Amino acid sequence: MICERSFKSRLVVVLYLGFVMAFAQYPDTLWSRIHSISPAGDVDDGKCISQTVDGGYVITGACVPNGMVSAADVLLLKTDSLGIMQWVKSFGIEFMDEGFSVEQTFDGGYIIGGRALFITGPNPNSDNQSDIWLIKTDSNGDTVWTRTYGGSGHDYCTWTEQTADSGYVLCGTMNSGRSYPPTCFLEYTQSATECAFLMKTDPIGEIVWTKTYEIGSYGNYARQTVDGGYILVGIHVSNDQPDIYLVKTDSIGDTLWTKTIGSLDSLEFGKAIQVLPDGYVIGGHVGPMPLAGVDGLLVRTDLSGDVLWTNSYGDSLSDVINAVEVAPDGSFFLFGNTNCLFHVHTGNMWVFSTDAQGSMLWQRTYDFALNDYCWSSATTSDGCYAVAGFLGYPVGGDLWQAKIGVEPGIEEGSENDTRGTNLSNHPNPFNGSTNIYYVVSQPDVISIVVYDVLGRKIETLVNRFQDIGEYSVNFDASNIPGGTYFCELRVGDVIVANQRLLLIR
Repeated sequence: MICERSFKSRLVVVLYLGFVMAFAQYPDTLWSRIHSISPAGDVDDGKCISQTVDGGYVITGACVPNGMVSAADVLLLKTDSLGIMQWVKSFGIEFMDEGFSVEQTFDGGYIIGGRALFITGPNPNSDNQSDIWLIKTDSNGDTVWTRTYGGSGHDYCTWTEQTADSGYVLCGTMNSGRSYPPTCFLEYTQSATECAFLMKTDPIGEIVWTKTYEIGSYGNYARQTVDGGYILVGIHVSNDQPDIYLVKTDSIGDTLWTKTIGSLDSLEFGKAIQVLPDGYVIGGHVGPMPLAGVDGLLVRTDLSGDVLWTNSYGDSLSDVINAVEVAPDGSFFLFGNTNCLFHVHTGNMWVFSTDAQGSMLWQRTYDFALNDYCWSSATTSDGCYAVAGFLGYPVGGDLWQAKIGVEPGIEEGSENDTRGTNLSNHPNPFNGSTNIYYVVSQPDVISIVVYDVLGRKIETLVNRFQDIGEYSVNFDASNIPGGTYFCELRVGDVIVANQRLLLIR
């Protein structure tokens, strides 16, 4: 079933029922919206948010378009730059379907990765099978094609991204003992068959290659690295002991190295990862046992996956990190849930920031309903952060969307504060040339350099003193091959932003 539904959204005033501020300046909640999509007030959940080239946002997750008499379908929601709904679509195959990853594609459409749950026998609670579900739409959210992949067990996609050749790469778990991806310690099952995977498809979803990794592993998230390979994060379970699991691969998914991060007296869960110039930062949670309370966990590694430092954050109840963003100054923005009791599903949304060494700078909580979850984040083109999540009521729930950051053009902090400096380009992807936009928030020597995926310098676009202001420069790529490139912005000797450029031929 694929359908388009009417919808409504509400602008809400954010109620801060608890927050801690370590410094006098911190980002504001610029706006917050609650979206009610399912007509009978059933569950509407936002599992992944991504910014679109028009400055708006696209969100995937789940909704119940035919009310409580039906099961959940994959949701695709498009909003403008202020979070106002423009359209909403839903996609369903049989029993229970959910989207976990979405991004805009080169042609202006969207790619959604998730799962489709099929009933295979008389008992829906035990006789079921999950398949990986990949959905390609046009710019209006209408279906172009769909593909399902999987065997006899539970398979699901938790992350997908378009590659330079217009195909797609997927990350997730195959042959799991659970029908949906685990989000905490209580939700993994060690069945001696599950394994993390990477899959590459062509532009119409036909499989090019599939790589599976160690038995007992789950793939939760992945990112492409500057060498054209991938870094995958999840968990590896051995003797009912989950540890953070890292896999570094080459461009065709072959393993270069793996790491497990953990200790014998604690349980570790890796949920999100970001690529840094000299390593990786991982978000998740850690604890002796779930019901005793777990803490949010941030792990910094070098390029070989060796741990440089770890920090945990939280109170007496459970706290988890679901998403990580990297600010231009090297600090980290973390998004997740706090004050949680996993076994009764209560808690608040949680946003906080740390410096580059993981020391907390400030934190904020949002308490809208009985159980509130912040699932996903994205860095926006103006240097702010978009977030998506779920507000759970005694019956049903709504999708939450917000933008957090400093208003563009308003200077905050010390005279050396560079948070107002941002980098974007349009169009992206592009064919021939693209305009690169940036904001200078302090007078200095500004340099903008384009590199290829191997770190080789392609062109220096700017290298001169510039005063405070908004600037743009054109990058003419008509004489270089199509593929992925990176644009680096320096203020003086400090790298403050990087932007991925996708050149298509």
